Amino acid sequence: MSNTSYITVHDLQTHSLPAEQEELEQCAIRMGYSTEDRKKAVESFHADHQRHTEIVHGTFQSLFLEPETSPIFKAMLKTIGIQS
Repeated sequence: MSNTSYITVHDLQTHSLPAEQEELEQCAIRMGYSTEDRKKAVESFHADHQRHTEIVHGTFQSLFLEPETSPIFKAMLKTIGIQS
């Protein structure tokens, strides 16, 4: 799932997934999931969404709750030249 993709419902950007199955199917298809099997498209979309959400949650937790031990934070500091 691309960071530049937005979930849209009724041509409006939203930050929550549609509750209705048909809208969720349409959303998955707009995001590039296969139109051949709409149920499988939704399942794949949900799996990717869950994985992406877990990565973002872990990254934010690492950066903001555990910065002293965060390998992500240390790598970022090294990249911008603050830490060697």
